[in-house]
Amino acid sequence: MGLSTRFVASAAVCLSFVGLVAATDSVSFDTTAYEANSDLSPYQTFKSSPLVTPPELLIYVNKSSEITDGYVLMGVDGKPSSGRRPPLIYNMSPGENLGTVVWAGTDYNETFDVEIQTYKNEPVISFWQGTMLDGFGRGSYHILAQNYSELAHVQPVGFEDGGDIHEFHITADNTALLTIYWVKNADLTYFNGSADGFIYECSFQEINIETGELIFMWNASDHMSLNQTYNEFGSAGTEETPFDWFHINSIQKDADGNYLISSRCTWTVFKINGDSGEIMWRLNGKSSDFVIDAEADFHWQHHARWLDTSSRTQLSLFANMGDEDNTYSRGVLMSIDEDAKTADLITLFHNTDQTWSKYEGNLQCLDCSDPDTNWFLGYGNQPYFTELTSDGTVVLDVQFAVNNVINSYRAFKFPVSGWVGKPLTNPNISWDTSEEKVYLSWNGATEIAKWQLYTADSVNSTEWTMLTSAAKVGFETGIDVASIKKKLSTYVRGKALDSNGDELGYTDATDGKSFYALSDETTAAPSSTSTASPKATATSTSTSTASSATGTSDKKSSAIALAAASPACLMLLVGSVFALLA
Repeated sequence: MGLSTRFVASAAVCLSFVGLVAATDSVSFDTTAYEANSDLSPYQTFKSSPLVTPPELLIYVNKSSEITDGYVLMGVDGKPSSGRRPPLIYNMSPGENLGTVVWAGTDYNETFDVEIQTYKNEPVISFWQGTMLDGFGRGSYHILAQNYSELAHVQPVGFEDGGDIHEFHITADNTALLTIYWVKNADLTYFNGSADGFIYECSFQEINIETGELIFMWNASDHMSLNQTYNEFGSAGTEETPFDWFHINSIQKDADGNYLISSRCTWTVFKINGDSGEIMWRLNGKSSDFVIDAEADFHWQHHARWLDTSSRTQLSLFANMGDEDNTYSRGVLMSIDEDAKTADLITLFHNTDQTWSKYEGNLQCLDCSDPDTNWFLGYGNQPYFTELTSDGTVVLDVQFAVNNVINSYRAFKFPVSGWVGKPLTNPNISWDTSEEKVYLSWNGATEIAKWQLYTADSVNSTEWTMLTSAAKVGFETGIDVASIKKKLSTYVRGKALDSNGDELGYTDATDGKSFYALSDETTAAPSSTSTASPKATATSTSTSTASSATGTSDKKSSAIALAAASPACLMLLVGSVFALLA
């Protein structure tokens, strides 16, 4: 649901109590954008990076001391007001940068299953891109290096751009596991359909990423009867509307070379023999081999995973549940005894609002080697993600759109230390001469600690004078140059530095109208004259304003940080936010 008017008053009380302003870069409290029945998905814009338009986040912090440092990765689907659906990275570490966008992959659109994986012993970003159809997709898979260049482009063998959205999992052997949906002829008389009907065959492949060699392929209908489905047949079964009886949505390979797969429409997790393809056992469904704890029951599930693919004693999944359950979606962690064939509940995970997500979603252990690890829930077709402790206590709840407007198939959180973004692009600059501010940003760069601003009379100048410096806060830093106008020359450019003071990169030079690419900070003529300075079309332009006199940041504090400073405010915000999310 949208924001309530009661929340407006509560937030205003908290903000006036501490006498500071909320930073729209990290937290949105724009009540008009989150109204009930609104079709908006509020988003941010930036003067220096106009193509970066990430969803605004509505954030509730329950226990900031227990939130892990990390980046959240997600794709965006649906109907974003910005019109853009790139892969995204947000900084979701506790502190002033909580909720700050780090990277938007503006070269890509309509992406699913965005995450950090390991390929050839290096961290990479992987995702699917293509065309979303009715419950599945047709496209291919991309692997990006830490400089955001493309390392590999993967297609299923024999299906070209027929790769499905649901899974792209890189194994320890540098192979890829992926899903495929394709139309196949089938006898549907069991459902009172045609003997010459049509189904969506659900297949998975294991592929050598480097060579494209097919290692293994499995087709669901080769190994079981269609009568295992719980999906309603209705008027399906034609070539135009094949029957979706199985709906594969996750694959994982264990240390013995066997596969764990999830089938939404049979309510079953299967273990598949990695040599023969035979079903080794079924967890849940009409032909379950396990006695399952009633509290661990699951329907219409997604994202089944072993915590340890060697010991295989604990299994997690996202249980969507359904209309027939009259309940909410949850993450389920269960203990598995493959010999005794028992499955017992360990922990249920859900957000504070107990949201029901009809489809999509995931449950992630943030450090599977630690029994006290935090967990992360992505709510699939509803715009929420949540971080929890090992006992299921919510420490962070986030909403990123109005319900049923945009969504993210999965959302993952990874340690900040595990991703060092070093984009091949230059940093961006915008000099708004009417505002007397210079804006600086660098899409995807994770090492920036400080910006320096330089000026010169000519782009050919060999002497660029440093005007001021400012700590980097948020995605875009705005430097007020009104008080140093007398020192300003015709052109300005910015320089990004890391925490050691080492140079990371320079922006182009600008006079507020055009851009001039320079080879270094002091010498070389401009290589080209670009178009006019970008103009922001902000729903909320997010900046941190720096003092030109001292070079230190006048950091705008987020409402969450303010609430943390005042327990009374935190209680007001908590009560109000979750009245909204109900």
